[in-house]
Amino acid sequence: MKLNLSVYHKTSQPLNSTLYIYLSLRIQPPVMNKFISLIFAFILNIPFYAHSQNDCKLNFGAALASDNSQRQDEMIPLLIKGDPGKIQKLVTELQGEFRYSTGDISSVSIQSKYIKTVASHSYVNRIEVNNPFSKIRPLHDSMLVNNRVLPVHAGTAPLAQAYKGDGVVMGFIDTGIDFSHPDFKDTAGKTRIKFLWDQSLSTSTPPLPYNYGDDFTASDIDNNLANAHLATAASYGGHGTHVASEGAGNGLAVNNYKGVAPNTDIIFVAANGSSINSIPDATNYIYTKAAQLGKPCVINCSLGDTYGSHDGKDLAAQLIKNLITAQTGRSFVAAAGNSGNVAFHLGYTVSTTDTNFTWFTGGAYIAMYADTVNFKNVKFAIGADKPGPNYSFRGRTSFTNITSHVGVLQKDTIWKGPKRICTMNTYGDLVNGVYSMEFQIIPDSAYYWRLMTTGSGKFDEWSTDVKVATLTDSTFFPALKKYIQPDFNSTLVSSFQCLDEVITVGNYINRNQHVDYDNVLQVSPTLIPGALDPSSSHGPTRDGRIKPDIAAPGTYQMGCIVLSLFSSYAHSALAVGGMHRNGNGTSAASPTVAGIAALYLQLDPSAGWQFIKNAITNCARIDTFTTANIPNTIWGYGKADAYSIMTGCVTNDNSIYYTVYDEVMIYPDPFFFETTIEIFLKEKAENVQLVICDVVGKKVNTIAINNSGKILFHRDRLPSGIYFCILRSGEKIIATKKMVITD
Repeated sequence: MKLNLSVYHKTSQPLNSTLYIYLSLRIQPPVMNKFISLIFAFILNIPFYAHSQNDCKLNFGAALASDNSQRQDEMIPLLIKGDPGKIQKLVTELQGEFRYSTGDISSVSIQSKYIKTVASHSYVNRIEVNNPFSKIRPLHDSMLVNNRVLPVHAGTAPLAQAYKGDGVVMGFIDTGIDFSHPDFKDTAGKTRIKFLWDQSLSTSTPPLPYNYGDDFTASDIDNNLANAHLATAASYGGHGTHVASEGAGNGLAVNNYKGVAPNTDIIFVAANGSSINSIPDATNYIYTKAAQLGKPCVINCSLGDTYGSHDGKDLAAQLIKNLITAQTGRSFVAAAGNSGNVAFHLGYTVSTTDTNFTWFTGGAYIAMYADTVNFKNVKFAIGADKPGPNYSFRGRTSFTNITSHVGVLQKDTIWKGPKRICTMNTYGDLVNGVYSMEFQIIPDSAYYWRLMTTGSGKFDEWSTDVKVATLTDSTFFPALKKYIQPDFNSTLVSSFQCLDEVITVGNYINRNQHVDYDNVLQVSPTLIPGALDPSSSHGPTRDGRIKPDIAAPGTYQMGCIVLSLFSSYAHSALAVGGMHRNGNGTSAASPTVAGIAALYLQLDPSAGWQFIKNAITNCARIDTFTTANIPNTIWGYGKADAYSIMTGCVTNDNSIYYTVYDEVMIYPDPFFFETTIEIFLKEKAENVQLVICDVVGKKVNTIAINNSGKILFHRDRLPSGIYFCILRSGEKIIATKKMVITD
């Protein structure tokens, strides 16, 4: 039976045909029950009004919030791109909350009725509210051996000292942490957690400038004033506790299960996944607190969402990028996701001769993305099929393209004769070189919903509601001959994980056995240690960049439990002592790489994000599992290798050095009397010198360099202070390193 479609338009704006296109569809049932593989995040998409550059000012979430008459007085957390000073003044005048800004992006809350008022100002470029269909979710010993951390902890030569993360802050954005666990306390029984912010707690004194949740100091924790957080810590099976232990647990409970950086200070944020501000606010909180402590900081976030543009262009990702790059001594590490074996990506070349389609079942969220040149000639429609075994096509909407949807919030209804099949909100967007469109379909009946395409071009789409069809059914339902199956490409999570500034981590198998709580050997013979876990998400990003960046052991990894949940675990899952359990996923792999970044920041506290990322990727280990075809979109640059990273890509044979880039390493640093300066040259260079300068650029020493090797450097009469070691080939600077002399 034919479908009828009624539409009304809110506003309409022209398109800029030189930019990107992004289309998204949503079909949502009354009760949403969907599979999203252990991931935890938020999504930010699509706008509403268009400004002078033809970009839309509101994403879909903001458009829906501003249009909902029942939410007009509700305070809505949102992100705004524009002039921060003017935005702060405007938000204050509207009795909203201005939290902070970094670069040109501000974190605020205002009543939904004022969203359009804010958007009307010329100094406001973009407003994003959390997509109503998305919520941040969790991405869930031998690990120290597999990551080659033990020689770093031991200070094995050529390291001049042991490195365990002293003087460095590890921040965690996750579901909560059991601070009563011994692995998060020092030898005196005092907490190692310097600050703890629970974004979900209700309190009369929320932390400033965020004005929600409750935060606690180390003193609060030690004096039992933070116990309200323990209920949060027990959520999601203690995901955050397990994750934090992989990066920073000190093994005091059972030393077998020590984390990578056991001597770091900890700052923890239990994220509220329903807010678009949650992860950016947590990032700002951790970096700000670490700066107050005067220490470098690496953040781990084992949270993510499959929904989104998969290019890192959303405002939350851009705000996080601004925070990472605001100063040196900062790094950010994130889990890639656990959907590598889930076919939820749809991408193909649209044909002018065929009308292809793909089904989305129940409540469906469909996201199509493409460069403008690839999408301008694509037409799409939504159709409905009665599910099998007696399939029947019930009709479709008219074919259309993106032009009529940009900046337009439409209210549609689809009917099957006198019976309403669904209501629908549709919205088109244009921002930052990306077009988008979303359909929120609220069904009244159970149908398979077709995404139908014709014309010419190509696109990418991600949805956990996409259906892998049984194409043999085409014998009695011929339309299935035009069916396009979803695939396993680009299965990583979206948003900040797609940033170049973030180290995104894949997962390989750590071990396949352990002795359990009852001293019984538990073995999983199908697991092959060292092999990639099939669930590890892979790239590339929508715009073709390599992700993940690195892989680390995550599957079958022992980490801390929430002690109050002890009775809920099978003894077979617990390790000897009953304080650690078997965990899996990129959630567990990511904090081990964050721990390596913390070790590196102890070595070089002023290292910037790119230097840390380069050290981790350039010194990655390659073996028979990764193969030689590196980098790729499954392993990134290979397996993380802490010892190689800390020694400038040294091999197992300490007399042999190799490097894929020119480098200067100094250890110890700072030093009092003498230090070792090690030079790594990727190829022979002529007229190489090591020039040592003070902070004003005055040369204090020049040393001729013949090839890679070590120099024992004495301070002689040099006063204490900061110096720079500059490696030159003629007039060309090929590497630099800061050096500190102390008294």
